[in-house]
Amino acid sequence: MQIRGLRLHHFRSYSQVLLTPPAGVTVLVGENGAGKTNLLEAVHLCCLGRSHRTSFDKEMIAQGQETSAVQLTVERNDGKHEVGVRLFENARKKKIIYVNGKTAGKMGELMGHATCVIFSPEDLALVKEGPQARRRFLDMLLSQQQRSYFYALQTYMGVLKQRNALLKTGDMRQLPAWDEQLALAAAPVVRLRREACRRLNDWAGQHYLYIGGKEDETFALQYESALTEAADPAEKMLQGLHASREEDLRRQYTTFGPHRDDVDLKLCGMPMKAFASQGQMRTAALSMKLAAFDLLTASQGEAPLLLLDDVLSELDPDRRRRLISRIGQAQALLTCTDPGDFIGACPACVLHVEKGHLHE
Repeated sequence: MQIRGLRLHHFRSYSQVLLTPPAGVTVLVGENGAGKTNLLEAVHLCCLGRSHRTSFDKEMIAQGQETSAVQLTVERNDGKHEVGVRLFENARKKKIIYVNGKTAGKMGELMGHATCVIFSPEDLALVKEGPQARRRFLDMLLSQQQRSYFYALQTYMGVLKQRNALLKTGDMRQLPAWDEQLALAAAPVVRLRREACRRLNDWAGQHYLYIGGKEDETFALQYESALTEAADPAEKMLQGLHASREEDLRRQYTTFGPHRDDVDLKLCGMPMKAFASQGQMRTAALSMKLAAFDLLTASQGEAPLLLLDDVLSELDPDRRRRLISRIGQAQALLTCTDPGDFIGACPACVLHVEKGHLHE
């Protein structure tokens, strides 16, 4: 997969810009606040319909503007794909998704046309923070891998919202019906997460050994869910909902199900969060992202876009060299503040970013 054109209109610090990066690695150099990350964010927005930095779309609109637009054209094995997103300052207006020149009726129609894996200093949250960060990682990866997962997750979350609303009323009469719907909706989410974690574990373990450079350090990840071992996740989910009904009514929300899942991370068999150093955590996070890259490559038959946001400066020279060697021939956008950070990356193009402008 290769970017043929990235066009921004009133997006963050950019009034108008067109980026046409060559194959290989394009390095974006500039001071903090120059707008380097904004370009990566625009690609991410076109791939997933959301930012990796903020939950508020209006923050991506240039100051003083009422609307913003991003358009991404990629060349894939099956031809060109064009996706776009328009955002509005007015909260009453919903963002508009475009796919190959037509307005998409659903967000899910965006998924899979352009795919990416982003590396950023915030990736440390995958290890250090709670289950939500790791669920988000899985959900965003699987939504790109197969559109059916995005719709399955949407269905589950919609039913969950309805069940939680019912719990707040204390009305037990409709609860069995919502339990059955939620159990059925949970099954595909669990199955796809479970299989993804199994494959991610193999790749992430290999990447950790290579990047870390220490054969006595082993990294493993495992899907952690009450439904992990269930032969029939829907049946097990229904049993769990029945068992937790009194607790759910007391708390007024659903306490059992895949919305509470986690990914268990271990270093040499010990909980990573409690025993790993900062460097080991960073290596684990990088390994998880590289494993995500492998999963998308294997399922699509071509590499996704790679976005590396000021990651190299966080690594020592050995880890930096090993990470760069893992990038391979994928098209990558790499940001840094110091030109010395990308030594060894063999960039095809180096662009300087200054106050929303690009120049060689």
